Amino acid sequence: MAQCTECHTEWTFKEKAGIYKTLHSSKECPYCGAEQFVSLKSKRQGSMLSFLIILVILMPTAFNMPILLHIISVLSVIAIVVYLQVMLIKLSGKEEFLI
Repeated sequence: MAQCTECHTEWTFKEKAGIYKTLHSSKECPYCGAEQFVSLKSKRQGSMLSFLIILVILMPTAFNMPILLHIISVLSVIAIVVYLQVMLIKLSGKEEFLI
């Protein structure tokens, strides 16, 4: 679970999901007001999970799949990836960059 680096309070799923709703790379802790960032490890895990969506989109070229099955698989993988990205969030007190 994601914990604030200042007050060490665990964030709820809804609070963690709020990080992805904005274009900012940070969010204030709802408990102490300290600015929190998504950790570098979480960013890397999220980018790897997002790669799964691309693989599923390209799946019909490798296998002869019906279009309805393809649409259902893409939508279910998107839902799973979004859920896992929110669940795997770890917070950091400073902004960390991938490069």
